[in-house]
Amino acid sequence: MRYRLSPNGNFAKHLRRLMRSINDDIALSLLRACRDPETGVHEARKGCKEIRAMLRLVKPHMDNEDFSDNQSFYKEVSAKLSGNRDALVRTKTWNSLLAEMPSLQGAPADTVAGFLSSQTQLDPLAEKGSDFFLDLALEVDAHNKEPKNWSLPKSLSDLVPNLKKIYQKARKAEKKARESEEIEDFHEFRKRSKDLFYCLRILRPMFGKGLKSKVSQLQNLTETQGDANDYAVLRDFLIDHREALELDEKDFELVKNAIQAKLHNLQDRAHSEAKHLLSESPGAFIKLL
Repeated sequence: MRYRLSPNGNFAKHLRRLMRSINDDIALSLLRACRDPETGVHEARKGCKEIRAMLRLVKPHMDNEDFSDNQSFYKEVSAKLSGNRDALVRTKTWNSLLAEMPSLQGAPADTVAGFLSSQTQLDPLAEKGSDFFLDLALEVDAHNKEPKNWSLPKSLSDLVPNLKKIYQKARKAEKKARESEEIEDFHEFRKRSKDLFYCLRILRPMFGKGLKSKVSQLQNLTETQGDANDYAVLRDFLIDHREALELDEKDFELVKNAIQAKLHNLQDRAHSEAKHLLSESPGAFIKLL
């Protein structure tokens, strides 16, 4: 069961226990992947994102080299779990678009579906075997060591300045993405929003029930951003494999424009959801907590 921060007792000790708890959850998810690869891998990758966000939250209280080493470790764990997951997501995203736009269905759509399906057969997670997940779980478990050279904050107030910066980064990233057509800027907006979401969810027990609604709204925002990212990845993948698809120009443009329209719709929704969540100045945001 996930450890939760408490407003009572030694705050630094609570932070250490929480970090270990997240690490333990990643290892347990990898053990679950031995019998249910899709679910176990999904949960393990989420845990890696959460612990990397927490590391950013406490970064000012860590040695720079130690921070980089820990970030790299969890990033590498997540990368080892990619397998055919991206291919499965592309197929799921395409099928969702077809369900929304029956007019797309026909020979071109079947061609795209067949090509995407063929990609899911490459490096399937299920074929990695239990030993792969068990070895990775043991590697993660061994990483659950005492952060001896960390000077973790003794109170919540010590974390507030960096939390303020994390909020400011999300706010700036949203503004830049809103004014830009570059997908990299939207991707940065998504990453910074996820950091803010994970950090506030971690700290929620310290602020009471008043933060519950904001955390829930931030989660909805990151899910919308994730859907948009899936369509961006699908679009770019099909463009990169334009020749392999063997669609004529008219059919390819039809497919690409349909994906692009859905992507823009989701991006607009994300900016709309972020409007009130990130509208306050960093100082006002902290006061509202």
